[in-house]
Parts: sequence; C-alpha cells; structure tokens
Amino acid sequence: MTLHVLKFGGSTFPSTHQYRSIARYLRRRLARGEQLVIVASGMQGATENVRSLATSIDPAVGTAALHGVLPLADTTGAGLLRIGLEREGVPATLLHGHRTGLVTESVEDRAAPLLRTETTEIHALLARGITPVLPGGQGADDQHRPTWLGKNSSDLSAVALTGALGLPEVEIFSDVEGVYSADPNVIDGAQPMAELRYEDMLALAAHGAKVLHPQSVRLAQQHGVSIVCRLNYGDFTSGSVIGERGRARSVVVDLRSVVASFADAYTADRAYRHLLAAGAQAHRPVLEGRHLVAVTGGFFDVPRALSEGGFAVSIGSERMVTAVSEDGAAVHIAADEAQARRLGSLLHDELTGVAALA
Repeated sequence: MTLHVLKFGGSTFPSTHQYRSIARYLRRRLARGEQLVIVASGMQGATENVRSLATSIDPAVGTAALHGVLPLADTTGAGLLRIGLEREGVPATLLHGHRTGLVTESVEDRAAPLLRTETTEIHALLARGITPVLPGGQGADDQHRPTWLGKNSSDLSAVALTGALGLPEVEIFSDVEGVYSADPNVIDGAQPMAELRYEDMLALAAHGAKVLHPQSVRLAQQHGVSIVCRLNYGDFTSGSVIGERGRARSVVVDLRSVVASFADAYTADRAYRHLLAAGAQAHRPVLEGRHLVAVTGGFFDVPRALSEGGFAVSIGSERMVTAVSEDGAAVHIAADEAQARRLGSLLHDELTGVAALA
C-alpha cells in the first residue's frame, strides 16, 4: 500500500456539501489500496469569521487570546471532513492539536515555531486501518499545551508530516490547479506554470502570492519533498509541481499589501526589524527619496504593531507589485489598487513576452 499526505484548503469547502464530495473522492483512493493522511483547513472564511467575533467583543483583543480561538475554525473543518468520511464508510478519526505530532515552541503572542514532527500515533492509526484527519496549523509544546502555527499554516502542517513520514511528495488541493504567472483574477492572460523551483516559489510567496505558506516551501526544500498542486473539485487535476526544477517568470500584484512611509532611513530600518520580529512578512523597497516598509498578506495589523513599537508612520493606499524572474525579485510600489493592476499587467506582458521568445 502506498501512503500519501493530502491537504485541502479552505476554498475546498464553500458549503457543507463539499465535505461529502471530497469524502467520496477519498474513499475511491482508499479503495485503490492507498493509505491517506489528511490535513484540512476550516470552511471558506471561517477563520476570519472567528476573528470578527473576537474583535466584536474587544477591538483591541490581545494576540494570545486571539490565538486561543482562531484555530477552532480548522478544528471544525477537519471534524466535518471526518464526519463525511465516516458517512462513506471510511474509518477515520480527528487528531486535535495535541495529537497531531507537530511539536512547537511554547508561545502565545505569535505563531509558534515548529521544532519537530512525531508520527507514532499516525502510524498506529494507519496500522489499524483508520484514516487520520488533522486540522491544519495546530500543534502542541513539550508540555502538550495547544499551540498555533499561524495564519494559512495548513500547508506547513502537511509538508512537515510528509517529511517526517519520509514521503517524496505532498498533494495540496485548492481552487486552482497550480501556480500561475500572475493571479488570473487580477491579470488577464495569466498562465499556469508546470514546474517551479523552490527558490522561485519562495520569492512569490514572500512577496504576497496567495498560493503556499512560505515556511512550508522552505521545509519542503529541506526535506526534498515535491509539492504537487491539485484542483479541489471535478477530476482533481494536478498542475504545478514545486521542486528542484523549473523556471518562473511571474508577477505578484499584492492588493492586500500595506506600505508604510517613514521620515528617514534609520527609522524605516528600525520599523522593518520591529515588524519582522513581530511576525510580519516585511520588505524594504528601494525608492529614491523615500523610506518605505511594505508588508504583504493583509492579515497582519501593521498600524497597531508600529504604534506599539512607538513609531510615527504614514500609511496610504499604496500597494506592492513584484516581478519574479531568473534575475530575482524586483519590487515596485504603485500609488493605489488601480495603478497596481495596470503596472502588474505591463510587467506581466514584458515577462511573458520575453518567455515566449526564449
């Protein structure tokens, strides 16, 4: 029997109907003689709904308290998928955070760094013919206290398990079959890329691409694990493969990015280091006559973090646009969302035009 680790992102489950369809797909794979370890995110938008509930009670809710409730969305999602599997006659069980085998540092005020992955319980369940279903992004410290690996960290959970189990690849299911030369919802003419190197995917993720968690890509590279991207519906087509081979020419238009402007380079450097220490995906764009720090992703509260650090800052409507090629990542700053889209289209045309002649 062959063993596979599968991860299903939140876009897989816009409603409870999809839990049944995914369970039927998994049952078919199990019937072919496969063994599966499944990592599931919460339903689409569930984590942000929990965040909204928390901030409706206290807009200034502390990070530790917030981390105490946000993982519940993924736990619920994994539990619902387990129910779907059992309805299809598949013996399955839900492994809560302290049983996932993901051992982290003991922290409450930021994403918990992963220390190691233990697979004893997973092997024991598989030996009994039981399919483990794990909520993404959840672990425990050495005292078995629940911890959270952070926003969008289900990818990290799946890659860590794949590496610890000694498997060559992990399958990541989402609403696109792979990594595109740009976000097709933003840039017309974006095309899927068949193969990408780890380094290229890291550059895209670090600059705001919403495809994979950056740390998951680093861990995959460390363990030599290929990441296979698959559609989460229909015939579950496989698309991009992230590994040792490939070449990326792509543009990231990060419409969720935040660009902060400072009075001088010294202050901007200090703010940049402060944001990195606080867990932000921060960058220091070089723009003549200006001192900027840009943060990707849209989920990190940049004004609050800078205020807590005592920084005076100006934040407007600017957005970050990044062109990634074999020459590296070139960061641009657009005045607003509309200009970001226009600039992204121009850069994408330049990159794909060169690719077509190569």
